[in-house]
Amino acid sequence: MALDELFDGLDSKMDFLNEQPTKTNNDGIYRVDMSKVTDKKKGYRSTVRFLPNLTREGKVGQSAIEKISHYVKLQEAKELSGYYDSPKNFNEKCALSELYYNLSNSKNAILKEKAKALNYSRKYYSYVLVIEDEQQPEMVGKIMIMQYGKTIKDKIMSEKNGEISDPCNVFDLKEGKDFVLVVKEIQTGDQTYPDYKMSMFKPEKTTLPYYFKDKNAFKNIPLDENGGFTAESQNRIKDFLLDRENDIEDFGPKPLTEEQQSKITEISNLLTGKATQNFRKEEAKSEDFEFEDNFETETADSGDVDDDDFFNDF
Repeated sequence: MALDELFDGLDSKMDFLNEQPTKTNNDGIYRVDMSKVTDKKKGYRSTVRFLPNLTREGKVGQSAIEKISHYVKLQEAKELSGYYDSPKNFNEKCALSELYYNLSNSKNAILKEKAKALNYSRKYYSYVLVIEDEQQPEMVGKIMIMQYGKTIKDKIMSEKNGEISDPCNVFDLKEGKDFVLVVKEIQTGDQTYPDYKMSMFKPEKTTLPYYFKDKNAFKNIPLDENGGFTAESQNRIKDFLLDRENDIEDFGPKPLTEEQQSKITEISNLLTGKATQNFRKEEAKSEDFEFEDNFETETADSGDVDDDDFFNDF
């Protein structure tokens, strides 16, 4: 049965941990809102539980969707600014990656400075259950989508490899771990950005915390005498995992449109000084460029519910 993977076999859904040669508030993304932090020293704190990816079709997908993208910021051509999914997501050559290296490896100081207009990121998208959040209590009990980078991905990897304690697949429904999110603002020069390094998984392994909406409380689902979930619990878990408004697949990489490809050509011509339909600059010399395709930077209280009567409130 395909759904058996949901309860035993999630290790095969962790491809996002393998290195690849690779909106708005209602889009389902769980966002840390630093403006709601009252104690800056304490930072933003919440507790979430990473969840497996049960698709609408009833299949078990990869635990995280991975996406490589570029953010282009051009003050002189704001219509070209924005996010572009990298063709590297599809194992294809990426013009913006090549452009970045052409500029950053240039012997021309002006061109090296222009490379800063191209920002590269590798992000992951996973489902999380929000267990505690004093800053945004309206999120508690909801299944949201967490967007995260290398820092949190490495913490998931450390748990999987048993670098801190016994190996743990934190997405596991029977023996996963809750994640304490600790986010503080760090200032570098004139830039302020959120730092996630102090976030950590709780040491104990637990079953999935189930949220009782009518009681506004969580209770970890009990296992039967054989160490598994009962048939009733499995059905409740499947319904629970699908009780969400958004799907991580919607945030996956998409091929560049013709319009985006045209804009990338304009971006390249603008930054390298080549004449284009919209911009005319001094043409750069070919010896100013070198290319190396290998870079990456990143910048609840539980309710009192008896195990024997676990689902009696439905």
